[in-house]
Amino acid sequence: MPDVETYVRESVAGLGPLNSDDEEALVAKGIFLVRRIAFALPPEASLRVALREHFPEGLAALRDEAGPSSTDKDTDPAPAGTTSRAA
Repeated sequence: MPDVETYVRESVAGLGPLNSDDEEALVAKGIFLVRRIAFALPPEASLRVALREHFPEGLAALRDEAGPSSTDKDTDPAPAGTTSRAA
């Protein structure tokens, strides 16, 4: 694979919108995931085939593992000055 970073960035972009910090973190983790997959392969196996079979779900799992982005965490379900519990 000539350019792992471009492959990972395109895959991350295909997952949907992320803030730039989350995107960069996921790209870094995705590059590490490609390295782990490549290292685990026997010499005769194709990295391209292994990535096609395993990378998308691995990348999605890494995204889900990170949880909601920091912009999502700022959402408060109760309006200001109220509580979510009944008085």
